[in-house]
Formats: sequence, structure tokens, C-alpha cells
Amino acid sequence: MHRSRFLAGASVVAAASLLATACTTGSADSPSSGDGKSGGTVRIGMTSDVTSFDPAKGAGATDYVITSLLYQPLLGQDDGGTFVAGLAESWTSTPTKTTLTLRKGLTCSDGAPLTASQVVASLEHYRATSAGALLTFGAANAGKKTTITGDDKAGTVTITTATPWGEVLTGLAGTGAGIICKAGLDAGAAALAQGAVKGAASGPYEMVKARRGASYELRLRKDYDAFARFSAQPSGRPADTLRIQISKNESTLANQLQTRALDLAPFSGTDVARFTSDDTYAVRSAPLIRNFIAFNQRPGRPGADPKVRKAVAHAVSATAFNKVFGGAGQVMTSYVDEKSACVSTDTSLLTATDPAAAKKALRGVSIKLEGSNAVAGGAGNSYVAEALRAAGAEVKLANADNATWATDVTANQGDWDATVFPLITGNLARGGAYFVGPEPVKGGLNYGAVGNQGFAANYVAATSTTDPGAKCAAWQKAQDALLKAHDVIPLATVNVHYVARNGIAFATPGGNLVVSTLRVTG
Repeated sequence: MHRSRFLAGASVVAAASLLATACTTGSADSPSSGDGKSGGTVRIGMTSDVTSFDPAKGAGATDYVITSLLYQPLLGQDDGGTFVAGLAESWTSTPTKTTLTLRKGLTCSDGAPLTASQVVASLEHYRATSAGALLTFGAANAGKKTTITGDDKAGTVTITTATPWGEVLTGLAGTGAGIICKAGLDAGAAALAQGAVKGAASGPYEMVKARRGASYELRLRKDYDAFARFSAQPSGRPADTLRIQISKNESTLANQLQTRALDLAPFSGTDVARFTSDDTYAVRSAPLIRNFIAFNQRPGRPGADPKVRKAVAHAVSATAFNKVFGGAGQVMTSYVDEKSACVSTDTSLLTATDPAAAKKALRGVSIKLEGSNAVAGGAGNSYVAEALRAAGAEVKLANADNATWATDVTANQGDWDATVFPLITGNLARGGAYFVGPEPVKGGLNYGAVGNQGFAANYVAATSTTDPGAKCAAWQKAQDALLKAHDVIPLATVNVHYVARNGIAFATPGGNLVVSTLRVTG
């Protein structure tokens, strides 16, 4: 079965934990140079261990954090979807051809030059082994329908697709497409997955110590200057050393933050209430999970009836759903949040809460509702179930663990009627892949067998162009079709809250913390 990392299934616990970062510049354990120029040592605490060190195989937040530091992508993606330089300094892209020019003087962590042909080899590894590659090159361009070539003399990499696909740059900016140097590829996939391979890193750090399940130490590469150039990149120095420690839970991280053992920690749970923005801490929030209701629309299922889907929209309140999590999230107007490029913010497309109208269509209707219990024990799922029961539906709630939810909802002909879908990407193309194309039995991602032709046509139009205006225009039409048909009922985000002590700064382009932007400012 194919599962995408862009939904919060089996990896949502790791995603919710994310990371906690600490800077220490004066202790014996983490010495500073004392010259005011060093970044010192930064400690990073996480609540889950690494599952794979191969960027193409990343499946959880800890994987993404470490591999993003070891393996730099060709591009970064900034606020509003704008692309910024990474290992590539410039690029041109059409729906069938993308050419990137590498920065001059790129090297690997063993000092060997990083050439265009090595970049091609890394991208071929990504294409062959990563689930995310399906949405980087387009499903219609699988196998030999995508050609990747390199010119070492010119320092260029060219990607050509047989079928128009306008999302190549977005895919190349993802962590999974981080570039692995020749030493890593020569070592083989098994070695890459098990740990850092000497000379494999193209990113700003190389791993120098690893104790699985306990801690990892990464060291800044001397004179590294290929950091992605985000617009909000803070001033200051990158840490000389990153020490990544595995902690038990967010309460432990909060304790360490309050006792100054940590300087930065993200929280998705109630421990964030211990902190307020003041002279000691700053609290910043960003979407972690985008929640919406989706339906199994196969024949015989209640979700196949447009009247039932509309009635469910009448029964629930996105504002009430948000309050279940303390009201700290953002009420959504589409299946991605407002920080996403081209997202619809047209509230007229949304169906107002109307319990009386809901009862007319839902009284006596049996609904099997399934959701993940990874966040707050599945409190959001319970709210939706009670709202539907209040409207007269007979609801059987499966408040499942991550693995069960992922299996049940993504399985061919899964036995479910509606689900509170937890999406961890803010990208319209990636999130929209769950409502278009073939079902899992035919190798697709359309888990609910949605057959919205208006959405499908405009999804193709949006993903087949590289013109920003045309892309957004098509996305507006696509979301219009999806929302009017009630194929998706937007709810609210569950946010991650970054609590930082003075002296730590970082960027969150597009609402996502990019760890390589972390700087020590004091």
C-alpha cells in the first residue's frame, strides 16, 4: 500500500512532538569560544527517535530535522510559495522542463566537489525510493517519462517530463529531495538509513556522534555558505554544534525550558500554557495539522449522498472544533490554512452551522466516523461525533491510534464513512491529491473515491502550469468545486507553539520551522 508522508497518519505523533532546541554558551558541557563570534552549542530535544537517516525515506519529525541539516535541497520555499536559492543559485521552469544552475564551489562534507552529475544521481535515488517523488515529478511522469540530466562543466541540472507538471520546484524544495553526495550513494540505501555516512552530507552540518534512542551530535561544516536564502532569515551565528537529545514527552521539555536546560521548545499540548511572551520568552505559533472532514463516497455509503455531506457541514462548527483545543488554532476556509499559496479565503463557499437543517437529513443515518487520537486523545473526533449525534445521526466513533487510522482510511474499500482528516502539509497540490485520481486499489491516493470532475479538471490545470497567476486562478476554481460539493468540510488547525528564550532566533517560512535557519543572537 502506498502512503504519503503528507497526511498525519502513523507519523503524526512525531510531527506533533517536533523538536526542542537549546543554546548553551557557558557551561563545561557546551563551551563557547568566548569571542562573540561563535554560535556555541545548541541542544535539541525530541520526543521520538529517528526512523531513517535517508532523506528520501523520512517518516517523522525527527527524521526531517536531522536529514534537513545533513542534506541540503536545491531550493527553499518561502512565504507565499516563493522559491529561494539553496544549492541552486538560479533556475528556470516550464510545465515540462526545469533547469537549475548550481552555486559555484559546492562541496560535500569530506571536501570533495559536489557536481551536477552527483546531484542527478541523488535525485534519481529520490525518484526511485521516495513516496514524495510521486508529487514532485507527477504521477503521469513515473519511470522513464521523467529524464534528469546534468552538465558538470556548466553546473546545471535539467529535469524533463513527458506530461506537463508545474510542481517540480515545490518538490525539489522538500526535505525528502535533499541532496546526498556520492559517498552516501555509494554506501547504499541500507547504510544511509542506519546512520550518517562519512562524506555524504551536502548540508550545513555533519554528524559526529550517534547513540540511537539517546542522542546525536552534529557539527557545523567550516565555511559552509550554501544556506537557503529565506527572506526572514535572522541575523546571528549558526550553532557550532547541535546536540540532539531524545526526551520522553512535552512536559519534560517544558521543565527543561524553565530550568534553562533548553532555550527553544515547540509544544502542541497544554504545556505551552506555562509560557507567555515577556522579557524571558517569546511564543510563536504556526499550523501543525490542518483538520477537515472527508467522506468515503463509494456506492452505498452515506457520504455518497451530497445531501448527507451538506447536512454534516450544517451539524458541525469549525469554531467549536477549534475551542476543543483551547482556541489556539486557526479556523480554516479550505483544506489547507491561510498561510498556503493560492488558498481560498472565500467564506461564502462555506456552509453555516445550522443544527435544524442538519436534522432534516441526518436523523437515523448511520455513520462510521474514524479519526486519529494522536492529538489530545482524539478530542476533536469526539466533538464531531457528538455534533452529528445531536443532529440525529447514529454514530459509531473509532477513535483510533495512528497506525490503525492510517490503515483503515487508506485501505482499499476501507470500512469507514467519514473521517477527521489530519493533514500536515500546507500545499494545495499535495493535499489535493487525496481527492483526485485513482483509488488505492489502482495505485492512487483518492482514499474516499471522490469523483468531483470540476475539482479534477482544475487540479490538472493548476498543476500543469508554472505561471503563478494562472496557477492561483485554477486553484481558486478547484477549491470552489470541492467546497460547494461538500467533499471537504474545513475545521481548524492544531498549532505548534514555539517557545524561545532570548538569544535564539529562527525563521518559519510558510509557517514551517526550518531548523537550518536557527541562529544564536546573544
